Amino acid sequence: MSYADLVRHHLSLWITFLLTVIKPRSRGTFVELLCGCMISPEGWVTRAIGAITRSKHWTTYYKLIERGSIRTLALAQATLLLAIKIQTDVEEPKGFTKTVTLVIDDFIIMRQSEKAPASIIHYDHANRKNRPKYVLSQNWVVLGISMWNHAFPILCRLVPENGNRNKLKIAESLVRGLAFVLRGYHVRVLFDSWFMRARLVLPLLARKMSVIAQARIDTALFLEPQEVKTHARGRPRIYGQKLTREVVDALTATETTLHLYGKEQKVRLRSIVAKVRFLKGLKVCAVWSEFFNDKKGTWGKRHLLLATETNLDAKTIMLRYPKRWGIEPQIHILKRWWGINNLWQQSRSVLECWMQIRVTAWTLVQLLVHVVEDFPMMAVAPWRIGQPITGGLVAQWMRMEFTGLQFLDGFDRKSQKFSFPVERGDPRLRFR
Repeated sequence: MSYADLVRHHLSLWITFLLTVIKPRSRGTFVELLCGCMISPEGWVTRAIGAITRSKHWTTYYKLIERGSIRTLALAQATLLLAIKIQTDVEEPKGFTKTVTLVIDDFIIMRQSEKAPASIIHYDHANRKNRPKYVLSQNWVVLGISMWNHAFPILCRLVPENGNRNKLKIAESLVRGLAFVLRGYHVRVLFDSWFMRARLVLPLLARKMSVIAQARIDTALFLEPQEVKTHARGRPRIYGQKLTREVVDALTATETTLHLYGKEQKVRLRSIVAKVRFLKGLKVCAVWSEFFNDKKGTWGKRHLLLATETNLDAKTIMLRYPKRWGIEPQIHILKRWWGINNLWQQSRSVLECWMQIRVTAWTLVQLLVHVVEDFPMMAVAPWRIGQPITGGLVAQWMRMEFTGLQFLDGFDRKSQKFSFPVERGDPRLRFR
């Protein structure tokens, strides 16, 4: 089969699977919007409609979003289940470990109008030069799944401008909403130091999930208390000796070279099993890491990682935590090249619905990179022959191949299945 036939085959199966969580009367319109998002890099609804040969009035597509006909949580659950099934099929011959790695992060989208939903002043953690630290923006919390050293966004939620729903509560609700899909799997959750709080970690541990995250370097850590026979009254001690900087410096340091963040890096590690005060005395494996700066010839700033899986060694923790960074380039692509900066709706629920459709479309494009081989690089970008295939290249090929198709013709209302149209779309974008 040709590359185009394989893409049609897989997309037909995947979209048909996603249609099971869409109301029957809305499935045809949803197919057109989802396919329009896959071949349109801009975030406006009109761009997605204009990229296809629509068969309905334009108000039909807007009403599908505005009236809440699409349940975003159910769509996210189906997308996560689809991603896990694809990962299992690809890795089954190599031995699938039945471990699902989730990533939690947040990002902001700049806004110029206070009328945008949840548009308030936020602190910009990027700390870019010549830019203010506090900006008018929308704050999003995203949950993704880490697969093949990449992170695929699954579910996004907008932080409201008022009320008591902060980023920690939203992150917990994202995991809770997708928890039943993860039954039977060992779930590992990765996030940065901002989310390393007891209000998030303890509920995850109650769900039998493990956590690997960066923590503040001054986190209060203690050793196990020494058993001393005494007749003094009171409860037994919970904490032993505190792990001060002097105690950490006295630990055995191991220098090794690991492939981290896309390159080989020399790193110095110290680790120990300790108790964390802010987690109510929970035992964790604490790893202090320092990267060697080749230009300066000195060791860099010390970082602290905490892993609730105490049976892991320091090297394994250092190799697993960088999988969290796979979500960072995905957020950049969504904002800059997938039109998330252009999303504009009048209410928070409608905005989250359209965001979910865009995110699902991008996840399907990313999955094609790892499932379908023999990408026609010569026809799309001949100057990149020999380079890795990316989701952006696949999306560019889909725009050249499928722009202008009437996708509703591929939806069978009787069987409720979707079969990707075969005929070419806009003749101006054909290539040979």
